[in-house]
Amino acid sequence: MSSIRSLVPKVPALSAWSKKFRNKGAARTPRCTLADQVAADTGFEKLRQHTRWSDAAMDNMTVVEINPGLGVWTSALFNGGFNKIYSLEPNVNYLHEIQALADESDGSIIPLKKDGYDWKTYVELKDNTYLGKYINPDWSKVHPNILFTGTLPKSAKGEQLLAQFATCIVNKMALHSIGRIQMALWIPDQLYQKFTAAAGSKERCKMGVVSEACADINLIYSPSPESVYLNNSYHLVHIVPNNKANIKAEWDVFEYVLKHIFVMQKQPLNKMVRTLGPGADIILGRLSFDSNILVGNMSASQIDEVAIKFDQWPLRPKVLFEDSQTAI
Repeated sequence: MSSIRSLVPKVPALSAWSKKFRNKGAARTPRCTLADQVAADTGFEKLRQHTRWSDAAMDNMTVVEINPGLGVWTSALFNGGFNKIYSLEPNVNYLHEIQALADESDGSIIPLKKDGYDWKTYVELKDNTYLGKYINPDWSKVHPNILFTGTLPKSAKGEQLLAQFATCIVNKMALHSIGRIQMALWIPDQLYQKFTAAAGSKERCKMGVVSEACADINLIYSPSPESVYLNNSYHLVHIVPNNKANIKAEWDVFEYVLKHIFVMQKQPLNKMVRTLGPGADIILGRLSFDSNILVGNMSASQIDEVAIKFDQWPLRPKVLFEDSQTAI
């Protein structure tokens, strides 16, 4: 590994960035991107301190980065010592920026015109050309050869993507069909609050319940809003999947229960349980906790217990979803 690297992307002024990378259509504002190299480098150093990666460990790791944008975080990863970085960028203008960095990286940065939001991408990544040789079904340890990273859009698309990542951890799908892969994601503030919201908090949502059950989540770094175009508050978050998700119920049953009772979080469980099906309140007496609890105050393990008891009920609905691909 090179001891000194100083790859620096060309970061345009905010006004120039807004014009050059403007989207077509209704949502014309460019996708958020890190724009401060010092902030990116600081984030990487804090991440390395947290993970305690050695030089040898980083030598053996392949990075998969989504939405690199201007390449500021890409440069921090390269300068930090990673020797293979697949940068997945669907935006042609941003892809040109990544290609310029790749041309100066001696082959370490590999731009790919792929979209981290497209699940076909993760099928393609399992090809031997990319990550196929690293497929490891052993979840007793964190995968030693892959880091998944990137910047989530500040949009409904970003929220849906993060929710799907959590679901994929539970079900070992998409990226996590390759193994127990750690993630370091730049997440917009509002989405971060929802992703990490504890039981009883106003930000609590279905996604937060799933993330509580499936991963260890640590806040690494929060740069100033000016570090991210267009002046947005973002957080660097390290996510390590649990070797076993704390969901013992079948996923489709857990998802069904979660979706139905979370419609009204400020209502008690003993009321919302009726939304699971006629007569479903029979399971209340089989729970180990007080069914007067407000839905929004329930832990993931309590919701899992409801799902287990519901699944054991002989009269439960047999068809839970008309569309088995219902998202969180």
